[in-house]
This record gives sequence, C-alpha cells and structure tokens, in this order.
Amino acid sequence: MGKNKFTPIISIITPNYNGKKYLEKTIKSVINQSYKKIEYIIIDGNSKDGSKKIINKYKKYIDYYETKKDNGIFHAVHKGILKSKGKYIIWINSDDVLHPNAAENVAKIFNNDPNIKWINGICGYIKKNIKFSLIPYIYPRKIILDGKAHKRFYGYIQQESTSFRRSLYIKSGGLNIKKNSGGDFFLWQKFAKITNLETFFIKIGYFRSHNKQLSANKGSFEIYTGHISNKFDFNFLRLFISLICLPTIVIKTLIRRNFKRKKI
Repeated sequence: MGKNKFTPIISIITPNYNGKKYLEKTIKSVINQSYKKIEYIIIDGNSKDGSKKIINKYKKYIDYYETKKDNGIFHAVHKGILKSKGKYIIWINSDDVLHPNAAENVAKIFNNDPNIKWINGICGYIKKNIKFSLIPYIYPRKIILDGKAHKRFYGYIQQESTSFRRSLYIKSGGLNIKKNSGGDFFLWQKFAKITNLETFFIKIGYFRSHNKQLSANKGSFEIYTGHISNKFDFNFLRLFISLICLPTIVIKTLIRRNFKRKKI
C-alpha cells in the first residue's frame, strides 16, 4: 500500500474462513490506518459465505490475497507471515478490528528500540457492539514459559493487542499449523524462550466476543492448550500485578515513543 522510503513496512495479516459478518469492518480498520506504509495480506480458507465478494470489493487495498482450503486459522496466519515482506507483524482476525493508530503505535516502539522483539498493549474489546479498552496487562516471562498464561491461572495473552518482529517469528519456528492446535498459546511460549514480552500503554486491537468465534468453542481451542476454563475464572493476579506496574508502563511508553535506544 503506502510507499514511504524512510519508514519500515508493517505487515498486517488477516486469516478468514466464512467470516462475512464482520470481515468488512476488519478490512476497513486496516486500510484506514494512520500509518500508511503497510502491507495487507488476507488468507482465506475457501469461504462459501460471500467473504470473497467483500474481499474483492477492497482488492486494490490488499497486497496479497489467496483463497484455498487450509488447515485452519493458524495455518492461514503462518502462510500469511511467510508471504509478508514487512519488518513488523500485526495479526488481526476477520471478526476483530484495529485501532486507527495501531500500526503507528507499533512502529514508534519498534523503531525507537531495536532490542524489543515482541510487544503487547492496552486490551481492547467489543461486546454487544460496544467498543471499550481496559489496561495493558503484564505477562512475566516465567508465567509464559511455564504454560500458565491461560484463563484458569494468569490469563491469556490477547493476540489482537500484540505485535512482533517477523524475524522473531521465523527464529521461533512459528505456529503449529496442524488443524487441532493450541495456536498462539504455544507460539507465545516459543517467543518467551527467546525474549521478554514488553508491555506498553498503546492501543493496537479490539477482540470481538461472539458465539461463533474459535475461543468460544472449548473443544476447538482450549482443549488443545490443556486448560479448559469456565465463566467463574477471574485472573486476579494478572490484574493486581498490572495495576501496580501501570505507572511504570505509562512512563516507559512515553520514553520509548520519544527517545531512541541503541542496540545492545
């Protein structure tokens, strides 16, 4: 899409399969980003619901698009990342949306600190068509490595509010692309073996709750993580740690957005 010589490309990946209901909102949230040097990739699993018609409507804004049967969402994301040319990756599913300044927020952090490989921001949600944000949650490296970043214990890492360097994804080995997979839950563990997840007070994406999403079906996702949650699980420890550290996160964000750091 945009071609600015002096700024790095951010690749935004959207996997889709029969996601017609919210797909157009997702696409609009990407193509209307304030940061214009983005590469947009949509990987469709041969949808039958009219998704292709929506994608074709916005074809001039999409840098790469394919539609063919795959092994599911994680396979599609993996294919998209391998096709990408950007330095940084944002993964947004076809039922979620990006904040208008998502790419710009991500670029400022990564551009100013070459030591940072993987970030998360303020958690955003869409429930019953109401969009709102909470706070950025801190995820200690040991919690992720020990496999405790799940709903039954500490809380999941919100994929829509993360971004990472493409080089980190490649180095980690990437997603498990089998149909029955815990997907990003295990990808974050791979990342944590290499580097910390750095938390910032920035907005990236919004997670939409609806009854047809993958995470709503315990047998299609959580069963493969090995940790089945219930409606009474509330992640007090994550909230407590994140609230205590919130002033530090805000200060760190201000510094990193405005001052460059040398590579260590």
